Amino acid sequence: MEYQSLSDTHIVCAPVPVDNRHLETVVDVQTREFPISWYGTLDTLENMPLAIETVCLEMHLKDIASKHRFRMKLHSARRSFPNLKTIVAPKAGRVHYHDLLVEEGISVILTQSYSTTSSPRRPTPMGWPCRNVQWGLWEVSRDTPKQQGRIQNLWSSMARKRERPGTLRIWDAASEKGTYDHKKFCGATRRIHKLVSKKSVTVISLDQLPEFISSTSSRAVPTSILKAA
Repeated sequence: MEYQSLSDTHIVCAPVPVDNRHLETVVDVQTREFPISWYGTLDTLENMPLAIETVCLEMHLKDIASKHRFRMKLHSARRSFPNLKTIVAPKAGRVHYHDLLVEEGISVILTQSYSTTSSPRRPTPMGWPCRNVQWGLWEVSRDTPKQQGRIQNLWSSMARKRERPGTLRIWDAASEKGTYDHKKFCGATRRIHKLVSKKSVTVISLDQLPEFISSTSSRAVPTSILKAA
């Protein structure tokens, strides 16, 4: 299904910084103008400043090896973060307990690779890096572009200009090793700050994505009745 939208939608996510100096900087950014979705293991999240509210639980392959272990991890996280709605998994295709996630109130999986199935009942806006794998559960692909040369940057810039409005962009401030990258974080937030000041984009947190897609204000009018069907 094709959608039309007044502005692009952006989501900023990042691993929780280990350096306290970086923590002070990122808290200031978040509380100033737009939401940032922070992710980390439970012990890392519990050491974060109270000012940070939008958190995502990072799960390793060993955490999702069995349904019982998976459930215990979610229960432990729920005690510290009652409003937890998002997990981060290395490969969503390894997460087989979709019913368990929905039962535990999880609605979004941030991942490096999609699973092989999707729900035809809940179509995704064209070009958006996400998919609905089950009613009430969405997968979102992490965007971690590598450094490119000048020619590649030129082509990327031209491609972005050709993109139709209403796209979804995920900014993940993680290094190739999966740790917090302050340079990448500052670059992303600077870029989005300019776009926000021009009122040309909408910035949401990861846990807001399902409701945002479902809301009448974010959905576009299908280009034709046949495509809508």
